[in-house]
Amino acid sequence: MNERKGSMIGAATWEFARRIVHPEVEGKQNFEIARRHLEAGGSVIMYPNHRPGKMDTPLVGAAIEDNDIPLDRSGVFVSRRHVDSRIGLPNRIQHYLLVDKWSKYPGVTMIPIVQPKDRGKYKEDWDEFNQDARDKAETFVKTPGNVFIITPEGERSEHELKEAEVGLAALFREAKDIALAMPIGIPHGTSRVIAGVPFSWSESLEDHRRNPSMRTKDRMMARLALLLPEENRGFYAQMAEEFVMPTPPNPQI
Repeated sequence: MNERKGSMIGAATWEFARRIVHPEVEGKQNFEIARRHLEAGGSVIMYPNHRPGKMDTPLVGAAIEDNDIPLDRSGVFVSRRHVDSRIGLPNRIQHYLLVDKWSKYPGVTMIPIVQPKDRGKYKEDWDEFNQDARDKAETFVKTPGNVFIITPEGERSEHELKEAEVGLAALFREAKDIALAMPIGIPHGTSRVIAGVPFSWSESLEDHRRNPSMRTKDRMMARLALLLPEENRGFYAQMAEEFVMPTPPNPQI
């Protein structure tokens, strides 16, 4: 078990989750680019696709640890509904494990946010709550050495990519002076974690020159879609076909 301070319960549940997910990592050289960027005082935004169930984030977390990136410098959005201890026992348990325990071991910063489908449940304050969550995420990703993991679709899909929310591009834009963005493809029905090439904001602008009809979030998602089998690309299937990747490939940053 890792030499790390934290609760015994957090340690036990995280190590158990790691053994269950057991990621098969592809693109280790891209994790190495990310690691060197972090060591040089940068930050990284990793954006995996959403899948059924709740194991995509542990898969990415385990892959991060397997590639010598400290998980205790990572952050992630969590659904406010899933950790709202007022709703019922399952939510209290999730809040206890995720927010209270995993924030200590393995040390992941959890930022609750209201998903679009839950805005009716929190109609009095969801907008203000989400603005505070976005502010926290921006501060986190502007901090040298931090990794923020964001699932850009907002909602889980059965087998295919859905359209991304605007928050992915907005977060990257806010952290453009320090952050690299790194797509992570997890093909449905597998434990494969496929790391795409990390890219800077200036490279994203170069993507715009090559793909002028696409919005920033769609260009970012096209990079993610290209890591997935065609049957998993969903909303971004056509964009992935049309997307012009940099040639030659991005230099190592």
